[in-house]
Amino acid sequence: MKATNLVDVVISVYGKPYQTAVTLKSLLKHSGQWIDKIYFVEEYKQPHGESFEFIKAHLGSRLVYYRPKVWWFYRNQLEWRYLFTLPVFRHSIRYQYGWEKSDKDFLLLIHNDMYISGDIVGSYLDQIGGHIGIGKIGQCWNCSAYKAQKCEGAQYLKFRPDQNERDELFAKYPPLEARALIHQAFCNQKEPSWPLPECRLNEFITLINLKMARPLVWPYGQARPIGLFQFETGVQWFRDMLARGYYPKHMDYEGMATHGWASSQGSGHGALFNGDIYQEEEERARQVLSSEFGMEIPDSYLSAGLRK
Repeated sequence: MKATNLVDVVISVYGKPYQTAVTLKSLLKHSGQWIDKIYFVEEYKQPHGESFEFIKAHLGSRLVYYRPKVWWFYRNQLEWRYLFTLPVFRHSIRYQYGWEKSDKDFLLLIHNDMYISGDIVGSYLDQIGGHIGIGKIGQCWNCSAYKAQKCEGAQYLKFRPDQNERDELFAKYPPLEARALIHQAFCNQKEPSWPLPECRLNEFITLINLKMARPLVWPYGQARPIGLFQFETGVQWFRDMLARGYYPKHMDYEGMATHGWASSQGSGHGALFNGDIYQEEEERARQVLSSEFGMEIPDSYLSAGLRK
């Protein structure tokens, strides 16, 4: 594939300025030839009063900056769906501003705690074909069907349990306690038994065929946005796509991208609720910025968690 600037990127930024910088610097290092604009969406509230000015300065003409006027965090956005006819509310849904504003056929969604070590965008472009999206499918580590060795991300189209089989799986191979309520909520609201509650196109780093997907999703269609949070981000969009006959493609990005790379826990989520972990992760990212990218951060831009 020889064409360039085929893809826009949208990144939702909540805290972690150094990890955000590593995410974007490593992405551009390996896949910059495919990328035009980067929609840098800085959440309305930030932990520790963080500043991202040094990152925005490095992006130059690629930068499209947006700061939503509404802060949702982990509230159930579906309960407020009547507000989303208004752009000021709808653009506060994760990734939605870039989704609506991009003029590219493809949109890369990415978390701000990724480390890119290969040309993942080029690989996605080569492999996406006629699919509506591509990336790693399923939070399988939380799924009863995975524990029962009946399903995994690459097989999600083949294992389609009915409600009885689904409920038997939940009982025999219960999810982690923190996820049990989510699974039960799906059952209680009479969601279809397939796909399972942990099935989604993981938006850690995923490529969307925007030309195909955008007409289906709010405000143009009835499908729910991929960034909408109800029980989990992206689950409702995934279910809506499958219901319409669009099947995202599973592609494992191991060897090209690592999520939560700076975390000793293997996930960046816990740092948002623990200042010590947050500081440790940011210090690791600061060291990588210096050693790998030669990027020294001026004292005035130091992450609040690292200021003395």
